[in-house]
Amino acid sequence: MFRKSLTIALLAVSLVVSPLSSFADEGMWLPDSLNKLPLGEMKKRGFELKPEDVYSTTKPSLKDAIVQISIGGTGSFVSPDGLILTNHHVAFAAVTRASTTEKDYINNGFLAASRAEEIPAQGYTISVTQDFKDVTADVTAAVKPEMTPEERTRAIAVKQQEIAKAAAAGREKEGIRTQVVEASGGYQYFLYTYLTLKDVRLAYAPPKSIGYFGGDPDNFEWPRHCGDFAFLRAYTAPDGSAAAFSKDNVPFKPKKFLPINATGIKEGDFAMVMGYPGATYRLRESYSVEYRQNIQLPDQIATLRQQIDVLTKLGDKDPALRIKYADQIFSLSNSLKAFEGAVAGLKRMNLVPRKRAEEAAMQKWLDANAALKAKYGDVLANLGTLYGELTAISAKQNALNALLSSGDLINALQFAYERATSRDLPANERAPQFSDQFLPQVTTQLSAGWEEREPESESRLLAAALARVDELPAGQKIQAVEKSFEGKSGKERRAAESEFARKAIEQTKFKSFDEVKKLFSASAAELRAIDDPALKLVIAAVDENAPLNKKQTQILGSVTKIRPLYVASLVDFRQATNRGLPYYPDANFTLRFTYGDIRGYKPRDAVIYEPQTTLSGVIAKDTGEEPFNVPEKLKELYKKKDFNGYVDQRLNDVPVDFLATTDITGGNSGSPMMNGRGEIIGLVFDGNYEGLGGDYAYDISLNRTIAVDIRYVLFVLEKFAGANYLSNEMTVKRPKAMAASK
Repeated sequence: MFRKSLTIALLAVSLVVSPLSSFADEGMWLPDSLNKLPLGEMKKRGFELKPEDVYSTTKPSLKDAIVQISIGGTGSFVSPDGLILTNHHVAFAAVTRASTTEKDYINNGFLAASRAEEIPAQGYTISVTQDFKDVTADVTAAVKPEMTPEERTRAIAVKQQEIAKAAAAGREKEGIRTQVVEASGGYQYFLYTYLTLKDVRLAYAPPKSIGYFGGDPDNFEWPRHCGDFAFLRAYTAPDGSAAAFSKDNVPFKPKKFLPINATGIKEGDFAMVMGYPGATYRLRESYSVEYRQNIQLPDQIATLRQQIDVLTKLGDKDPALRIKYADQIFSLSNSLKAFEGAVAGLKRMNLVPRKRAEEAAMQKWLDANAALKAKYGDVLANLGTLYGELTAISAKQNALNALLSSGDLINALQFAYERATSRDLPANERAPQFSDQFLPQVTTQLSAGWEEREPESESRLLAAALARVDELPAGQKIQAVEKSFEGKSGKERRAAESEFARKAIEQTKFKSFDEVKKLFSASAAELRAIDDPALKLVIAAVDENAPLNKKQTQILGSVTKIRPLYVASLVDFRQATNRGLPYYPDANFTLRFTYGDIRGYKPRDAVIYEPQTTLSGVIAKDTGEEPFNVPEKLKELYKKKDFNGYVDQRLNDVPVDFLATTDITGGNSGSPMMNGRGEIIGLVFDGNYEGLGGDYAYDISLNRTIAVDIRYVLFVLEKFAGANYLSNEMTVKRPKAMAASK
């Protein structure tokens, strides 16, 4: 894969000053590893806590105030009565599920005038980390040298489940949940224990015109003027146990909640974040990054564009559908821009060649030491071969996967058929996800929202997927699909695909979920005998995809066997050659700590971004039309300068959003931005577009966290919403002049 040795040598030299080298503010650190950080330097910058104040299992610490929200975000307890501060976009699913055409909480916002009026956040749970420990040795003990890649993958998955199940035994009623998670491509495994609460309620959400001001045009952009915040509350049974919603439940009493500091911030101030970042790939080999940049991410981008287009057109036809799909379109649009930005970032950073250069230097280091060469072997060459094989099957597999994920009916039929075919295999070859053990959980997931299905959206998505299948090269066509549209091309084929998709979805025999559920106990032969167009298409697609999935499983099984060796060699190489910070695991939706300072950046030549925005900027963007429609009451407050004391004296305005160098990614949404004393100064809600490649490499010159200033949160809460009863239950350190007047 390397082109010229001279190019490699030059890149290897440049690596010493390359952005691949770690910077001080880089790192999503495990919260018990602060002793690895330069605490002396951090204290000079403003960090005032001890490591045990951040993470402790023997006394309340910051970890006890940080919550993981089930839909993939973070929040923090901000009162002794279970009040949770998070993002508007994290709470948005709860807002939309509670909204109707008569009660439009999306556009009007929601405020519970008292705790009795707080409404269930449907589908939400929150989890608080209790502890975690390294169980790598226990997990990898299940692996035997003679195992095939598939057997190795299965053995590890089974062992993870066994360890987690044993750790939670007898504690489920307490709300204890356990999970064994992989870190850094199988280099490590950790057992996490969580307290999970099931009764979560919505207390306040501003209207979309504040909570998502700027919409998609401003998403990932700076300057931002978005009040992306909302309040939830966690409840338990009266005896303190985790319980589902009940009117008799009482507010949860957290071990720790975070105080608010509204006295103000400025550029250069120390800032830190704790939250649950979703996934990073900084320890991945160049072949993995290249595959994501050129194949996986572009495929996801194409799929998302397709789905957004279908749902948007349906919403344009029907206001009720526009409300129904608002959360889904928002989520898809957010992912689309993130993926597009990631591809742009990877190319801008020239990351694949840079990683190749580092790997070339590492290989030279390995080759020079017989013991290291024997320990790590030809990991890089083997990974390159495997990714070449993966690339060869990707186009066809991606098209089939898009077809099989084109709606609730297709998804359910796919599960039924794959479960049936899995049961036909020998016991040791069956996929765990199709076992009876997981059937209740999967059934619940598949049935959720079944009665609210929109056949038209599913048929349109299916038609779009069929059109994508038609784009496959000649040698990769799907024969069962080609037979259905034989002799047709262009507009004629598109029309035939649309008609087929409409009939398959609308005329299926399986109208209710109860009818679908019966299929979960059927054999593969019984399913093949049913004359139903949707089911027949699914069976054909699954059968066509099966050998590709098997090949992919073999390839990825081999990759996961090799990758821990690659990570180990990379860690050893960097330590031996003094390159970068100590090792920290890639993000994996577990609790992490990161720090930095409030700072602007230079996105391109002759442009400098200041680190703070103001309410004047909100007003300046007002067009009267979504997504730049400023609420009339907010404009009136601005006109009267009725700011309730939340004016920043340096800015002479109400601050709205700010930037920091803290190292975050998706999943950190809703994380508290804290000062060095652990007081909330803002709320993480986004990253900047120029920093979207940050999942693969951190660059302090461009990577920025975007946070809403806590003063804007309080201003909107108190002056716009009149929800002083919520701010009164929080511990708020206010500006001196304001505190004196209260």
